[in-house]
Amino acid sequence: MSQTYKFKSLAIASNEKDENAYEETEKLNVFTLGESKTIDFNLKDGTRQNFHYSHFITAWLGNEDNLNVLKIFFSTHLVTIKGYCLEELYDHLIEHTIKNIIEHDERYISMTGEGKVFVTLIKIEWKKTNGS
Repeated sequence: MSQTYKFKSLAIASNEKDENAYEETEKLNVFTLGESKTIDFNLKDGTRQNFHYSHFITAWLGNEDNLNVLKIFFSTHLVTIKGYCLEELYDHLIEHTIKNIIEHDERYISMTGEGKVFVTLIKIEWKKTNGS
């Protein structure tokens, strides 16, 4: 009994096209939709923080330095998100359908596809009060 082995490295080296050949089809996950009572923010350094949608006050979408800026106001915190094509994120946010948002290094933007949401910065800070 003999077996035939197909090595991906040989197919790539010889420029052969094979239906089983490796193709980079993995897309980068930037946000997840679904029913949730909270929204979870995942930062590049591994830090995570979530907020209950009942503490959501309002959101603002604008532009700054050729990036979209999305400001999410909660009762105690302000979350600032910078990135590209954040309009879809804003639309889902006001419907309370976002489960999590993940921050990625800008060098991975090609993994999302053109015209897709990409988050380069998530900044979470306490809202300032009149007494502080």
